[in-house]
Amino acid sequence: MWVATLLAVLGLLGVALTTQFTGYRLGGTITVPVLGVYTLKNVLMLPVFVLSTIAAYIGLWYLRRRTLIYGRDELLAAFVIGTSVPLVTILGLIQVGFDADLIVLIGSILPGLAAYNFHSIKPEFRRNDLLATIGLFTALIVIGWILVSPGIAARFGSVTPPVLFAETADVAVYNNAVVDITTGAVLISREVVAGLFILGLVASERIRSRFGVRVGIITAILLAVYALMNYWLIIMYLILFVLVFGLVQALNYATLRYGRVLLGTTTAFGLLVAVPLTLSLPINRGLSAFFVAFLAGITAYNAHVTGSFDRRLVLPLQAVVFVPALLIARRFATPEPKGIPQELTLPVILTGVFVVLVGLGIGRWYAVDQPDETEVQSVSVLSGDDS
Repeated sequence: MWVATLLAVLGLLGVALTTQFTGYRLGGTITVPVLGVYTLKNVLMLPVFVLSTIAAYIGLWYLRRRTLIYGRDELLAAFVIGTSVPLVTILGLIQVGFDADLIVLIGSILPGLAAYNFHSIKPEFRRNDLLATIGLFTALIVIGWILVSPGIAARFGSVTPPVLFAETADVAVYNNAVVDITTGAVLISREVVAGLFILGLVASERIRSRFGVRVGIITAILLAVYALMNYWLIIMYLILFVLVFGLVQALNYATLRYGRVLLGTTTAFGLLVAVPLTLSLPINRGLSAFFVAFLAGITAYNAHVTGSFDRRLVLPLQAVVFVPALLIARRFATPEPKGIPQELTLPVILTGVFVVLVGLGIGRWYAVDQPDETEVQSVSVLSGDDS
């Protein structure tokens, strides 16, 4: 886990610094850091990412020319186009015996994110932005390749849970640097996870449009999968959320940094804190802890950019997506000994329904009703209504 964390921290800080001094987007704050770990873990997925990003870029270019799509809708369109290619490819490979880790499915969100960011930068800067992206990605791959070596694996490979030193990591196999520690088995089929991703996208966007609160497109879905593995991952998520949110607030107040610079810096902090937390808590899935830290950092930043009054809605509304996803995931998987819920009984289902209703009730209580677009148009000077 420590090599993956180091690479991700270097990548996040590299994106933050590049953005601060050049304005380049580098495909988004998390794209290069996650893609670096993603490629070292499953090298064959790199061409899938490239082809998916090209497909998403072309698709978004076509939509922008043929429709009036803009803003958030552009991002969602890029996600849908960019994600469909790797998901279909990966699920097809699984059918013929290819072993795809959950990290591969998580990585399927990256092409749409990268395509949207490349579209968002001015055309005259896109070439340099792409070169900077490739440069940072290459640097991370080289550093990872050097660190995952037999000598380092023998001395430090088992200090933290294996991620890039595991037998499932291509870089460890190629460099003969596999540590003798068994990684956890996959609990839930990739097809179910793919379906939950779609559920999370629809539900999170519905919540955003109704309540104006960012709960994360796939955050609650991944947390539901992780809860089946170990409930301590959820506890770690909450701890990191509080710590990173405090740092976001403090850094923004002290330095006035914002946007991708602030997001990258504070998420890097969350990843660093995740390592001692993983060693302190009964958590043996390093890759899961790695992504939980990412989710906590992104959620903390989303809470920061949400209005001070609406911040109290972030976790309750996230629970509205998390609980149904957890119950659906439990229906198709058997949890590990520390996973929850152990049994899908009627009291568990009723408790889940109660939590969802409470979350929606809190949202309804605190949220400000958005004006009806039809009514706004009817009284607008642009509506053509003489009255």
